[in-house]
Amino acid sequence: MRQERRSAKVKNVQNGKRKVCKKHAVRIKAGLLAVLGACLLAGCSVEKGGHQKLSEPEYTIVAQEDIPEELMTRIETAKTGEMKLTYADDGAFYIVRGYGAQPGGSSIQVLELYCTEDGIVFDTQLVGGGKNAGDETTSAYPYIVVKLLCGEQNVVFE
Repeated sequence: MRQERRSAKVKNVQNGKRKVCKKHAVRIKAGLLAVLGACLLAGCSVEKGGHQKLSEPEYTIVAQEDIPEELMTRIETAKTGEMKLTYADDGAFYIVRGYGAQPGGSSIQVLELYCTEDGIVFDTQLVGGGKNAGDETTSAYPYIVVKLLCGEQNVVFE
């Protein structure tokens, strides 16, 4: 009987590779799917938007002439593409959002800015251009800079 088992094992080995019977393959796949499913479900939570609003901090929209020089340099470097920057200086915290090249007259509107346990959520929207919106020869690089009087924090851009 032992000889038969050994010979059966030898038959299942071809070219140095061990064959796995269909029954074991199904069990292995089911086990992997169960582990993967458990991992995915463990990280999930049910919250509207995924961020629980704790407070709405006061903020100001910064005029271009009031933007710190170092931050302005970073903005000029990154403005041609989509831009999401943060900068801290002298107790002030700046959040920058830009959308790259857009038709002339485009602007950015702040939809929401609020604090969560993990940081700040900053939600903006690109608003279509005015008079020059149909003129594709005129383009601009709209961005918005918001200043908060708090220390540096994590920011979630939405």
